[in-house]
Amino acid sequence: MVLWMRSSKGLFLMAGILGMVLFTQEGFAQEAYPRKPIQMAVQTSPGGTIDTLTRAICRVAEKELGQAIVIENKPGGANLIAVNYVLRSKPDGYTLGTTASLVLLNAPHTMDKMPFNVLSDFVDIMPFFKYTFGICVKADAPWNSFEDFIAYARKNPGKVTYGNPGIGSTSHITMERIAMKEGIKWTPIPFKSDDESVLNCLGGHTDAVSSSSLAMSGHIKEGKLKLLLVLNDSRWPEFPNVPAIPEKGFDFYAISYGSFYGPKGLPEPIRQKMEEVVIKSMRDPSYLEVLNRYQMGIPPFKSGKEYSDFWRSKYDEMGKVIKTLGLGPK
Repeated sequence: MVLWMRSSKGLFLMAGILGMVLFTQEGFAQEAYPRKPIQMAVQTSPGGTIDTLTRAICRVAEKELGQAIVIENKPGGANLIAVNYVLRSKPDGYTLGTTASLVLLNAPHTMDKMPFNVLSDFVDIMPFFKYTFGICVKADAPWNSFEDFIAYARKNPGKVTYGNPGIGSTSHITMERIAMKEGIKWTPIPFKSDDESVLNCLGGHTDAVSSSSLAMSGHIKEGKLKLLLVLNDSRWPEFPNVPAIPEKGFDFYAISYGSFYGPKGLPEPIRQKMEEVVIKSMRDPSYLEVLNRYQMGIPPFKSGKEYSDFWRSKYDEMGKVIKTLGLGPK
């Protein structure tokens, strides 16, 4: 039915009433979110670092949201299959994902072609853990310190092999930056995951491994691996005698965060609600216990916007580092 107004005053009145109705309906829809389970795409196979931490925080977040969060593992494609899936989904808040900073900072500079634009297609929700990385060797390896390891690599150019979770990963790039500064050459051996790179070191297929603490810490505690150096800006609490990379005179360190994100067009009220839920969930004792178990940390950011501003400010800088290392597209 069409209503005709006989005066301009009546027209403005009707427009105002319609606006109030639409505003009320929109507000109601946003308050009701989520009204059904949320699909959470994870870029790795079950058991990986980001999968483990995603599941841990989602168990807490479900209670806050009153809805299930269904984890969907979509590994492969240099971690891009899951991300592309989320970014191409309807921006209604029911298909979200978790990813690592390397997808935002490293992949665009190492790959020939990206299926999306990280600077325009991502909506950052909130980071929920800080990655920690290290260099390990087998317990029976002849090197008992980082200095021993570097000295051997310097005397044997190209002979030392180290496993990593993929070309362009944070672990790989940090190791190559070390090699460049030390004037040495070693051979990176990429694997499909942190766990695979660690297992191959334990099996004697590589001399060392540069990986995340989640994949290595259990083996260190069991005496199967020796931690030679922490690649972050500070020591790991559970292994306080092992130095961090800044203590060895390097002016860089590995930095990466796991974060929640959504596709372009995600309504701000939904993004804001998820941000608040993630922040609250990070304080939960059960989640903190998982972080502590694997030497992971809480991100220093107070909001998704602060995190977004951070990684975007590092984008060009990382591109220059990768180009200098010769790791860009051939």
